[in-house]
Amino acid sequence: MKKIATTEFKVGLTIITATLILLFGIIWGKGFRLKTNKYQISILFDNVGGMVKGDPVTVNGVKEGKVLNIAWQGRKVLCTIELNDHVQLYEDATFTIVSAEILAGMKIEIFPGNSPKHINLSLQPFNGKYGGRIVDVGMTIGKLADDMSALSFRIDTTVIRINKFLAGETLQNNVKASLANLNKVSASLTVLPYQVGRTLNHLDTTVIALNMMVKQNEKQFGKTIKNLSAISTKLDTVSGSLKNVMNKIENRQGTLGKLVNDTTLYNNLSRTLLRVDSLAKQIKDSGLDLNFF
Repeated sequence: MKKIATTEFKVGLTIITATLILLFGIIWGKGFRLKTNKYQISILFDNVGGMVKGDPVTVNGVKEGKVLNIAWQGRKVLCTIELNDHVQLYEDATFTIVSAEILAGMKIEIFPGNSPKHINLSLQPFNGKYGGRIVDVGMTIGKLADDMSALSFRIDTTVIRINKFLAGETLQNNVKASLANLNKVSASLTVLPYQVGRTLNHLDTTVIALNMMVKQNEKQFGKTIKNLSAISTKLDTVSGSLKNVMNKIENRQGTLGKLVNDTTLYNNLSRTLLRVDSLAKQIKDSGLDLNFF
């Protein structure tokens, strides 16, 4: 009887021990802590990609919390998460929703930041961003493949049109005509060096003739240059004399200066001309009556 009781006790103790070990494994595997202080953070996202309550929150890839609640706030989605109190976040911390697994599941990945100042929790909610899912990447690749297929079709169509255009008789005739014109131009260019050489020979002959003419008439050229120099000297003298005369006229010196600058002479001449004009009119009207006695 005692042996049966001892066996049952051992079996019961083994079951209890196994159950405790199983519970401890589950708690440890899920990341539960018997006594851990936590704090909450609210984050706004434009898109959560199907994230649900209970999805994990990781900090630099280490699980440190979970999603507590998801609700609408205006046109954005407000997510409330909890973090272990030993996680320190800074002013430049970032919050990004990414895929937790290959096929399904989302998580919030937090980069704590490099700023020396801690994050101000009174500024909640913070702004986060949606990093996309692997499924989204597949959809994007699918769209890209469709676009590449359409582009390939357009390229094929363009190549066909270009081939038709190049195979046209009009283009071929134009190309042949252009080639023929190029051949003519090339042929004319082969003659050009000969013509240039002849022109240079003529120029050389002309220069030689000019040199001979200069040498033959060197004395006459010298005399001509001397005469030109003398004429230039005389012109300078005459110019100086004219300048002196003009200065004297401007300064009212001499008879001409007084005549030019004296207004009295001008007035006298005007009165004399008026009298002559009046006398001529009288002679014209009454005739000339001369009485010498």
